[in-house]
Amino acid sequence: MFKCILFNVASGTNGVGNGRSVGVYRIAHYLREHSWDVEVIDFATGWTLDELCALAKSRIDKDTKFIGFSHMYSVWSETLEAFAGWLKLAYPTVDLISGSGIAPQFKSVYLDYYIQGFGEHSLIELLQWLYSNGQRPRFSLAKANNKHLIASNEQYPAFPMSSLMVKYEDRDFIQQDEWLGIEFARGCKFACDFCNFPVLGVKGDYSRDQEDFRLQLMDAYDRFGVTNYYVSDETFNDRTEKITKFADVVETLSFKPYFTGFIRADLLVSRSADQEELLRMNFLGHFYGVETFYHTTGKAIGKGMNPYRLKEGIINNRKFFESHVGDKFRASVSLIAGLPHEPKESLYETIDWLEQHWQGQAFSMYPLEIPNSEFYYLSKISKDWVKYGYRDATNDPDIVEYVVNRQAMEFRDILLWKNECMSIREADEISKKAESLKNKYEYKQNNFGLIRTGLGTLEDRLKLLERSELPVPTAFIKSYITRKLGL
Repeated sequence: MFKCILFNVASGTNGVGNGRSVGVYRIAHYLREHSWDVEVIDFATGWTLDELCALAKSRIDKDTKFIGFSHMYSVWSETLEAFAGWLKLAYPTVDLISGSGIAPQFKSVYLDYYIQGFGEHSLIELLQWLYSNGQRPRFSLAKANNKHLIASNEQYPAFPMSSLMVKYEDRDFIQQDEWLGIEFARGCKFACDFCNFPVLGVKGDYSRDQEDFRLQLMDAYDRFGVTNYYVSDETFNDRTEKITKFADVVETLSFKPYFTGFIRADLLVSRSADQEELLRMNFLGHFYGVETFYHTTGKAIGKGMNPYRLKEGIINNRKFFESHVGDKFRASVSLIAGLPHEPKESLYETIDWLEQHWQGQAFSMYPLEIPNSEFYYLSKISKDWVKYGYRDATNDPDIVEYVVNRQAMEFRDILLWKNECMSIREADEISKKAESLKNKYEYKQNNFGLIRTGLGTLEDRLKLLERSELPVPTAFIKSYITRKLGL
């Protein structure tokens, strides 16, 4: 039996475990279905070089064919690069394969192959070519610094899939109070102008089978006691039938799982009956990508609901869920400063609304980022920012001083822009003004803050405020590393 080791780089940066990314476990499960022996190593950036080398020495043998690194975007580190270099010297016949949702934005001397996108089918094609005399895959050599990259979503699409099963192994050391990732469908039926998700504008039902979903939840509960999940779907509530399909399953379970994920607020407002379906499913963590409450801007980016109706609807949704489940409901409103046509005055009005109507829940506001690098998936705005009214302000001394000297935010590979209403500096300043509300009032920890490793029970997590200093799960990760090295 062929063997491989998959390192989960996406499960935290510098040892801070922000949940276990589901992507690497999905790949591991799929490979096992194809008769591979696969071990997943989590929290890869929390390991020292000596620990990584010791782990490799204890695992790699004559049957080990490749080492994989699974990334969320392009997280990498000097330690992992040194580890990859050590692997090449110690085990020159073992291939090194990187997998991520986008083309790699880091440079590695040692990685051999890159899988970009949903990678089940493309990885099998690559492995059959490498180890079973299969046909050469269709590489995109122009990307990834002339390394061998497969653009999976175009060349070997893995969507839709009736099974998105993930089953964990005992050697994963899953703990009861952890939050696990789960997929219901791949792709989004919308194509918002600011969005850089890879699979947009899908038609019809892309969701997995009901029984496939039920078996995954039952397995994790029966073996590990896990009941809490973060949903990776770009828009979970795109279709009422989809919510009903999985709510029907949840109602048959002997336990009550808790789900959090992306919910499109305008759809929930316009289809109020979906509230009951989400309630039946116990989908009680809602992340609303509102982006703007300015009508002209909303229409320009593909979110055209009247902002007064949207605000009222969001408040009514909150009242509905809180009346049924109280503090177990968590809603986060996400906003972007600097979208086309929105004046500064509108953003200040939004800040007033957050202060008057949204205390006790969660929000975030960030300045618009227009990638100025080789991201493979770009939003419509990022592809043609001049069309949307942006201009390059790289040489504006006021903006350069703000970014370089004050280090106001991380602007690496981001266009320094101006538009008719504001600059990226002003958008950042307004965002910081909004964020300052969290120091004054009791806004709750946002949905994706809840999933961090080592924060205790669901009840413990739901009490956390945005201004809470979340503990670094050092003891948890060190215990995990010790147990892995002890196998």
